[in-house]
Amino acid sequence: MNRKQLTLLCLIVVLVCGYFLGGGDKLLNPSLYQTRFLQSPVLTAMVFFLVFFLGTASSLPVTGVFSVISGVIFGHVVGVPVALFASTLGGTVAYLISRYLLHNLVQQRFAVQLAVVNKGIEKEGAFYLFCLRMIPVIPFWVLNLLMGLTPISSLRFFSATLLGMLPVTLILVHFGTQLGAVQSFSLKQVFTPGLLFSLTLLATMPFLAKGFVALIRRSRVAKQ
Repeated sequence: MNRKQLTLLCLIVVLVCGYFLGGGDKLLNPSLYQTRFLQSPVLTAMVFFLVFFLGTASSLPVTGVFSVISGVIFGHVVGVPVALFASTLGGTVAYLISRYLLHNLVQQRFAVQLAVVNKGIEKEGAFYLFCLRMIPVIPFWVLNLLMGLTPISSLRFFSATLLGMLPVTLILVHFGTQLGAVQSFSLKQVFTPGLLFSLTLLATMPFLAKGFVALIRRSRVAKQ
């Protein structure tokens, strides 16, 4: 690890420690945002977006959880764009950090995964990233780091991530909206048609995504 990488690592550690020691962990409490959102919707959405963005940019495994929380707090109309753009922009920053600051570290830590991803990018380009976003075989934060070491451009990375994460984000936010409507965790409140439908979507999401990706691949082959 060179001096630049060590400096960045120390800075991240200091920021994380300061965050929790200073009571910043309260910003992760959904009930805080639900109350504030009623009082000041724009400011609340901006603060949550910033927290989501920074968590994703720091390569923390928070994307799925924060997408659900976005639905709990904001509902569909606000929750989907907040979660989608926070994860995409944060992922793009993590991709750039990997490319320009953590290249050697990522290459050593994820050598096996990187070899697989490089083959996929060489064969299918940005479409391969789109597929991996829809079918999360590789965790979101790990894939951001790996993509920083591939030839894919930042614009293609952003576009493929945005489009690939859209269906996943819709399902996670929808689940959050149904979860946020639960007043008490009784059987009657929890096992509502809306929440059961959301759980079904979550469970079948990988299979639906595989079918959709396979359909697109067949269409691409047919055109060639």
